[in-house]
Amino acid sequence: MFARGGKRRTVVALAAIPLVIGIGIGVLIGGELRPESPENTGAAPTPSAEPVQLEYSDMPCDPGSSVLVLHSLEGAMRAEDVQTLLDYETMWVQHRESVNPALRGQTAFLSRRDDVCSAIVPNDTRFTQFVWLGPFQSDIAPSLCEALLKVTGKNCIPAQVVR
Repeated sequence: MFARGGKRRTVVALAAIPLVIGIGIGVLIGGELRPESPENTGAAPTPSAEPVQLEYSDMPCDPGSSVLVLHSLEGAMRAEDVQTLLDYETMWVQHRESVNPALRGQTAFLSRRDDVCSAIVPNDTRFTQFVWLGPFQSDIAPSLCEALLKVTGKNCIPAQVVR
């Protein structure tokens, strides 16, 4: 009886060795033994010392053209968040430009309320900045919202710059 128990303990011990080795290799490969640094502590990254400088553009107000208004922003939005939004919309346009040739080479622009065509400025004064694409010919602007997989009138407003 004791001989049988000894064999079981030996078999269990031998089976545990590969398990321990496997866990050790997994930990090494997974990098859990690296010293903690700001990159792998899970803490939020430290913001850069330089504040984000937003680049504003005047909206072109040529008759017969339209822009796609993607976002109407309130003044309380942080510059870093606005820049992230601009970068995202530009990336999305580049991703979708193969769907409609009119999107090729387009980037998202940011305009202040005073630099937006008067036909586009909303009555609500909370909105102080606008993210937009264009200009485009007015007849194709609505199809570009569809090409961008956006909902016309909700998160993509094809707006004639002159009424």
